[in-house]
Amino acid sequence: MIKKLLFTLVCACALALCPFRTAAAETAPDYGYARIEQSGVYLYGRAEADSGLFVLPQTYFVKLTGETEDYYSVEYLSSTQSRRSVRGYCLKSQITPVDYIPETPFLVYAVDVTFRTETGTGLPDDFLTEYVLTAAFYGTFSYGSSTYYYVDLEGDFGYVPASACSPLDYPLNTEHTETETPPAEETPQSEGMSALNIVLICVLAVAALGAIYFLFRPSKSAAKDPFSDDAEDPY
Repeated sequence: MIKKLLFTLVCACALALCPFRTAAAETAPDYGYARIEQSGVYLYGRAEADSGLFVLPQTYFVKLTGETEDYYSVEYLSSTQSRRSVRGYCLKSQITPVDYIPETPFLVYAVDVTFRTETGTGLPDDFLTEYVLTAAFYGTFSYGSSTYYYVDLEGDFGYVPASACSPLDYPLNTEHTETETPPAEETPQSEGMSALNIVLICVLAVAALGAIYFLFRPSKSAAKDPFSDDAEDPY
């Protein structure tokens, strides 16, 4: 019986430790965010210097998703309403990882793009020769001596001349000056609590076994009555 009780207590100890190990195994890595502190930081389409898509807005952030030797893989405008995210790479030397989650990580901004037809085409007066569309702004791109904007225009990503757009006038993100206190790490605390549980369970198990032993131990044989029928005749 004592062996069965001991086996039950050992199983209970093992089950008590399982939740801690399961939670630790299922924890996914979180790369967090990185701040764009300097000008001219490109979002690259590949982890190569000749694949620049556009220059990211200074003072805002990118979402880190991984890393290579020289680059972070990032996502820009992720989980932002009415915006499509863009995945790419940033040089590690040009962005600064932060230990907090920014409230406004990305610039949500739009520009008006004006399209004009060439003059002197002989079109009738009721033909539109100029019209304006609103496009989601992502960043700037220089080509030769001209500047272009990388935009999402009616579901298509592409470049439009800056000269055909309204002037940029978006606020800088000053959130990086208000660093938040990072949350307390839970992993060491969980490990400490797990070790404490082991000690308490073992102590309780030993105490329970001791009590069981004293309650159920075989009693010693009673001394024989010299006057009983089974007693040997001394004579």
